[in-house]
Amino acid sequence: MRSRPTLPHLLTGLALLILPVACSRAPGTPAPAAGSTLTPLTLGPGTNTLQYEPFLSATNGWGPVERNHSNGEQAAGDGETLTLNGVTYPQGFGVHASSDLRFALPVSGVACTRLLADIGVDDEVGTRGSVVFQVYLDGVKAFDSGTLTGSGATRQIDLDVSGRRELRLSVTDAGNGTSYDHADWANPRVVCTSATVPPPPPPTVRHLEYVGVDRALKVYDIDHGYALVRTIPLPGVYGLRGIAASAVTDRLYVPYTGDRADARYAGQPSFGYLLALDLKTDKVLWTRKYSPSVDSLAITPDGKKLYLPSGEDRGGAFWFVLDAATGTELTRIPVFKNAHNTIVGASGKRVYLASVSTTFLNVADTATDKLVSKIGPFYSNGAADSGVRPFTVNAAETLVFVNMNHFSGFEVGDVATGRNLYSVPVQNFPWQEPAVGVQSHGVALTPNEKEVWVLDSYNKYVHVFDVSGLPSRAPVQVADIDVKDTADASNYPKWINFTRDGRYAQISTGHIINVATRTIVTKLDNTRYYLQVDLQGSEPVAAYSRYGVGYGGVPAP
Repeated sequence: MRSRPTLPHLLTGLALLILPVACSRAPGTPAPAAGSTLTPLTLGPGTNTLQYEPFLSATNGWGPVERNHSNGEQAAGDGETLTLNGVTYPQGFGVHASSDLRFALPVSGVACTRLLADIGVDDEVGTRGSVVFQVYLDGVKAFDSGTLTGSGATRQIDLDVSGRRELRLSVTDAGNGTSYDHADWANPRVVCTSATVPPPPPPTVRHLEYVGVDRALKVYDIDHGYALVRTIPLPGVYGLRGIAASAVTDRLYVPYTGDRADARYAGQPSFGYLLALDLKTDKVLWTRKYSPSVDSLAITPDGKKLYLPSGEDRGGAFWFVLDAATGTELTRIPVFKNAHNTIVGASGKRVYLASVSTTFLNVADTATDKLVSKIGPFYSNGAADSGVRPFTVNAAETLVFVNMNHFSGFEVGDVATGRNLYSVPVQNFPWQEPAVGVQSHGVALTPNEKEVWVLDSYNKYVHVFDVSGLPSRAPVQVADIDVKDTADASNYPKWINFTRDGRYAQISTGHIINVATRTIVTKLDNTRYYLQVDLQGSEPVAAYSRYGVGYGGVPAP
């Protein structure tokens, strides 16, 4: 977008004023890649320039990435000499926000120690343009320039890359759009020595919280104060009904109702959707419909089978058993109307099936997909809509902890005998269910199984119970935590889960609670659909239930 006093360029400038699209395109135009996409850089001892090295991958916001020229326009090679504040550079990359260049550093023969470069907005756009340069090493941000503009000074990068395997050079806009964001990586070079490269340390395991909201998944970094890592847009995904994931197959699943109320479906059978997403790429793999509806699902530990309820909202009386790879229906498990919540036990041998219209919790064998037992009955005041609401299971699958309609508190059931062992009402807080629907809608075990935390929608509290004496001693209420949302009086707590290490509890109001101090440390989104996934580099290594299940005191991996 260099301005010159010629008629074609004057007309181009006029066109930009009328329709500013040329430098405002979304990122994603692939740049030509030289060499194999798996080839590490062929660097030797000394200072190595980068501009002729092969990309692992490259994307650019406008036209291709230019080698040794500024970004120019859409055609390859239409840029000019890289120029920053009047200084020209014969070597480097001309890019346009948003852009991403990735390189594989060598792992044998040499030891690379430094990345050097001059960076800034190319002079061809004058004082316009505003960008942010970032450098990632093995997926971790190691440098951020802050906002650089066409009127600002040239910046220098001198960054330690010792022991790193992947180098990523990223340019983003500065939050004000991508117009004129022509950015230069001028004279980029990597300094290496001939010393033997030690084996790189394994990538750090990141503990991430995947939070489902309407039309998106938001990913938060648990270890860094729940900082937002990224948002995955899912435009047609709303009316969420659950979330589940498997690190074995690298997949995450979201059931939702979406657009089924659209007029074009009038007169057709009711349905719901199930989406499968690749945890490595954040790409949707498939979406399928199921009738009459969908609800809160669970997945087997091997990631092969899904148990999907046919829906509380449409009176579904069975669970779909699905092939988790394709979503193909394998069979159905008839249970009771208004099929709702689902947990596959830690052993993978049993699946626990809760309908909101029966006071029993049903149990099926995952090998045969047949009902084998039931636990209960749990609390019932004789109302027609009595039934099991949220529940959870300990790691040994000997005890279940159940919320019910018309009861403030929870009950404890014996899996082996099917008996209801204890009814545990909340003390010192009034019961007013009609004002909020189900008052106790959320129950979770701490991972060490010493406490149960239960929600109170009417009073907007979390009540903490010592359950370390079970099964011989009844639970004891030991604490009460206020989770009122001062910005939204109608934000009622309705779901709870813990991080795998037991440090934090997350409430559907968005509050994150430090378990040790029982204090609120931050607030995220108002949603019931969230779970933890651990990644090592880009590889999922663990995924956990959204149901606040117990882990028998086994330390987190």
